[in-house]
Amino acid sequence: MISSKSDLVVKSNRLNMAIQNLSLSEVRILQLAIVDARETGNGLSLDKPLNISALRYAKAFGVARQTAHEAILSAEKNLFDRRFSFLDTDDKLVKSRWVQRVKYLDDEASIEVILTYDVVNEITRIDGYENFFTQYLLEQTAKMQSTYSVRLYELLVQWKSAKK
Repeated sequence: MISSKSDLVVKSNRLNMAIQNLSLSEVRILQLAIVDARETGNGLSLDKPLNISALRYAKAFGVARQTAHEAILSAEKNLFDRRFSFLDTDDKLVKSRWVQRVKYLDDEASIEVILTYDVVNEITRIDGYENFFTQYLLEQTAKMQSTYSVRLYELLVQWKSAKK
């Protein structure tokens, strides 16, 4: 299990609200992509793919490597087609995808993903806007076995500072 401050998942509250239609493996792939993109700087441009291996997935979420392999294969098949929408700063509806490109690398048991402009924008606009972002350590959701438990946790973290 990974447990360092560098495994901080940070995303805008808008992005956090949009994640509701993803499967557990897709949520986990995006968590790893967000962590890895912020740690390495790769993936924060629209032309550098992030590589997420079954081994990385297995270590992060405490599952067998075969389970991790099946999870990333499943996520690869569905993640490209997943869409979300949000209201931009002008209160206009924006429709987007999570990834602009995904490629399964069978010989490496990994996938390469390139995040879309909207996702990159929502994980990099941190400075000065801490109240509009959800953040938690990857280890805090790693053992959760349901998309709903991850979503509930993220919503609780998002709203923990609300006074009402």
